[in-house]
Amino acid sequence: MAGIKRASDGQASAAKRSKQDVLSRDLLEAMEKDELGSHILSLQSQILITSHQAPPSPPATPGLSPEEVHHKASKARDMMAKGIKSQMKTGGARFSYSGVVASPQVFLKLFRLGVDWKKKQLQFDPADFQHTTGTDIATSIRYGRLNVTGKNVTVRWVPNELTFTVTGSY
Repeated sequence: MAGIKRASDGQASAAKRSKQDVLSRDLLEAMEKDELGSHILSLQSQILITSHQAPPSPPATPGLSPEEVHHKASKARDMMAKGIKSQMKTGGARFSYSGVVASPQVFLKLFRLGVDWKKKQLQFDPADFQHTTGTDIATSIRYGRLNVTGKNVTVRWVPNELTFTVTGSY
């Protein structure tokens, strides 16, 4: 009995084929109508399973009024300036500030960008950065003052997480 092989039936071959990633055109054309139907059904169930396993998107913020957008942007601007200033110590170095906003509209308002702006990174000249954000990002030290300097201030935007990162040097 151990050496006897059983002939495979059509259902077993259809189950094996449905587990394969890609079937060639010849295999699909050689399938019987029932096998092809079961293969299609198994593919549809796999699609349903994977669509339910997609990562959840962040909760949608209800429409903010223009006053709320302005208020949240100014609050985010103040927090960003305070966070960058707190990193400014003696001598010159790099700073990095990460922030979270309530909606994409707040981010656009924070950096005075148009509604059609879709990029994920932008760069400012240090003077333009301070002009755009409307804050003087400088701090006094013992015998002098530290300002944002360097070639560029880079802002990276992650729209699906509603986070941004500002990096530069002082």
